[in-house]
Amino acid sequence: MSTVDSSARLLFRTALLIFLVTIVIGILNGLDVWEPTHNLLLTHVHAGTLGWITLSVIGAAVLLFGDSVGTDNGAGGVRNLAFGAVGATVIYVIAFATGTGIFRPIAGTLMLAAIVWVLVWISGRYRSSAKTTGHLGLFLAAISLTIGAVLGVLLGLFIANGSIPGLSSETASSLAGAHPPAMLIGYLVLAGAAIVHWLLDGPQSMAGRWVMWALFAGGIAANLSFILDIEPLVQVATVLEVAAIVTFTVHMWSRIKPSAWFGQGMSNFARISALFLVIGVALLVYVVQLFISGELDPETGVGPIGVLLAFDHSMFIGVMTNALFALVAKTAAQDAHPALLWAINGGLVLFLLGLIIDVSILIRIGAPLMGLALIYAIYVFFSRLSEARANAAI
Repeated sequence: MSTVDSSARLLFRTALLIFLVTIVIGILNGLDVWEPTHNLLLTHVHAGTLGWITLSVIGAAVLLFGDSVGTDNGAGGVRNLAFGAVGATVIYVIAFATGTGIFRPIAGTLMLAAIVWVLVWISGRYRSSAKTTGHLGLFLAAISLTIGAVLGVLLGLFIANGSIPGLSSETASSLAGAHPPAMLIGYLVLAGAAIVHWLLDGPQSMAGRWVMWALFAGGIAANLSFILDIEPLVQVATVLEVAAIVTFTVHMWSRIKPSAWFGQGMSNFARISALFLVIGVALLVYVVQLFISGELDPETGVGPIGVLLAFDHSMFIGVMTNALFALVAKTAAQDAHPALLWAINGGLVLFLLGLIIDVSILIRIGAPLMGLALIYAIYVFFSRLSEARANAAI
């Protein structure tokens, strides 16, 4: 097994284990049998977005950009990158579960350093890569992730101190508040689209490249809207996201049309991810309209917060987890029963419907169905990745 493959598998195995933290908290909360503390809710979110999703995205980048790594120095760099990302992420998740005050921004700064390291590595590799649509999309997603990480550190400082040194309270609050949209709109949608395009061998054309640039520009517009308090930029971002995903769907139609699903095994996870890109952006449009009309205020909790949570989970599970499961399955050479795919996404649909229409019984059914199916998927993929590692060591 090459250093690139073993580094990617390390990232995937660690990501799968951390994902368990997110799932267990989510199941118990969804069943209403336990009310997690604010710290644990934040752990639920960050163990998912960084522990599971970002470590796996880094694994995707290692596989996509590391295909030409051949020298000892290059191989060592990939290995060090993987260990650095894993170490920083574990500390970061622990900081949210147990830490208060300044510990979180310190851990966040360490996480930011690891993310910048990844961006620098990808930037260096991009120049010598084939520069496919997948390469471009993951490169731009790494930039968006870095922006979101910087804003996350500022948010941590703002929460810890009530201010950010050298900035007015208004500016500090605006920068801190831009972190969630930077991660959701700027990073997750773009990373998901790039990985799906790569896994399904999407056409290499200007249309695909335009999609990646439009999603990146939409994320930047959303960031600036919150930072500069320019409301029309939110609508600009929404238009770009919608135009990009409509184009993406047309561009990828031959790979995601109904007849393309038959006999495709675990790659259908990537096709489900493509469908959730459409659902997620449709929910984004709805959330933005509620926000602009004043019917929804995430800071005060006024309005249909369930719709916002549905958008979050459509991105976290619908887009990213499906795409990453397709990638992990391909890496592990593992094909599972189709029931696993439908159990996860059937539970997710029930969960999202429950959040949108505010029907708790759907949440209580959907959350454990989805969660238990996810746990089984983790067991299957982790076991297969570990077997491959053990076989390589013989």
